[in-house]
Amino acid sequence: MLGVTASAMATAAGAEVVVADPDPVRLAPAARFGAVDGQPAREAYDAALELSGHPAAVAQCVEALRIGGRAVLAGSVSAGPPVGIDPERAVRGPLTSTGVHNYRPADLVGGVAFLAEHHQRYPFADLVGPGHPLDRIDAAFTSDQRGVLRQAVVP
Repeated sequence: MLGVTASAMATAAGAEVVVADPDPVRLAPAARFGAVDGQPAREAYDAALELSGHPAAVAQCVEALRIGGRAVLAGSVSAGPPVGIDPERAVRGPLTSTGVHNYRPADLVGGVAFLAEHHQRYPFADLVGPGHPLDRIDAAFTSDQRGVLRQAVVP
């Protein structure tokens, strides 16, 4: 969900967004949010955002950068396997890596404002399942609705 939201916000601001995801079901919505398929990345980019936290995606994010590029890692919020760094690449192609964790209240206010302003242009509602009653919340965790990126819990 972070990926499609970032795609929508960046394309709305005029940026070109190239997205990579090994799961074609998760990749499919990206075009509806302004991104183009970059699977696998074939170019060197000024900046790359990694939003899943998967070690292979972190490595691909770094490898997609041009010399002097910036990697923004926002998906690695829990412990996982380490990702190797090629020391020669670090020396010859100095990169900057920035980690992002949590949000300020102003970020959430801005996100809600973006959703309100752009909900007709970008189909965010299509990415959320129909909802599970609170007394059956376990179903939300075990549901396998292909194409749905988030489950909803309803009263």
